[in-house]
Amino acid sequence: MKLTAIRGCPGSGKTTALLGRAEAGEFDAVFTFTKDAAKVIKQRSPITLAGTVYSLTWPWVKSLGTRHGGRARGNKAYVTRAVTSGHDPTLDEYVRDAPSARKAKSDELRWEQELHRWDGVGALPPEAKVRSPKLRFAQGIARWVHAGCPKGDGEGFDTIAIDEAQDFSTLELLAALGTLKPGGQAFAYGDPGQAIFSESKGLKGSELPPVWARADTLEEMRQGFRVGAPVADAAAAALTPWLPTDPGLFRADHATSLLNWGTMTEAPRKGLVLGWSRYCVRKAFKEWGLTNTWVTPNEADADRELVVCTGHSAKGAEADDVYLLPVSRKGDKMITERDPAALRWLYVAMTRAKRRLFIPPALRAIIPK
Repeated sequence: MKLTAIRGCPGSGKTTALLGRAEAGEFDAVFTFTKDAAKVIKQRSPITLAGTVYSLTWPWVKSLGTRHGGRARGNKAYVTRAVTSGHDPTLDEYVRDAPSARKAKSDELRWEQELHRWDGVGALPPEAKVRSPKLRFAQGIARWVHAGCPKGDGEGFDTIAIDEAQDFSTLELLAALGTLKPGGQAFAYGDPGQAIFSESKGLKGSELPPVWARADTLEEMRQGFRVGAPVADAAAAALTPWLPTDPGLFRADHATSLLNWGTMTEAPRKGLVLGWSRYCVRKAFKEWGLTNTWVTPNEADADRELVVCTGHSAKGAEADDVYLLPVSRKGDKMITERDPAALRWLYVAMTRAKRRLFIPPALRAIIPK
């Protein structure tokens, strides 16, 4: 089998390119990072086999006696409606649900990282008792990979695509590749610089996401439609201490202004306001006295109304006007010390802007140049 990794930087049209090939019938299946992304693929292309690695491997994984990932939970209130005020109970629920709220050194988190880093060689990490349905199913795909990815005669795919490939762990990548027939091909679209969900998947330090570390062929898309100079150049410079990045890969023809945001006393009327964490988002709600404001960018139009959310949840979103909130002390330290996770966060946050990016002077002063 052959794996081709295709880097598409922010606003370069990688999803459109993937969909174009899907419409041309080049892919038997498309692996996505989320169920919502799979729905978009199905709506915008003739592909019917689009889903997460967990759903698309289930026909074979279930033969190992593995339980399915579990019943999907209903969306939280902060996903289905705007937050009414800084005193809305759902705002506290939003903070409690933050991935960072998990104990960083919990046994379950360490086991999850070890499982997702497993490279398919040697014994599996010892299984643990976990509460998460998704982690229980991860155990199942690990057993399937360990068994050699058994499939029925003639079953499997000739060609697959992987969307948002930077977010796939080693285990998830091996499972996706395991669905291929002998001699099959995989085309993985994504951007290593946008690997901001990597902690639970075991990505460490200066490591590249597994797709780029294991690819047989590396390609780059060289076009940009969202972010122009000077912001595109500043974002590339911010990422370069971890991953050298040419802004010409994604710089749009129009200008995107980089502006100081000197006052935090009044909220913007519209736009995308991005915080380092959910705690920062809650603080903005209370200090600005915000009412009826969304914290989930895909549920609102930031070019018509105000959306306040984390940089992590804004991946895939865009707006004419983007504002970065001051980072926490921890974030300040991580950026100053050129921590790869912090640089990837900056790169993603900065590249949401189409026309204007507003940055507090204190944050602008520590951004790598």
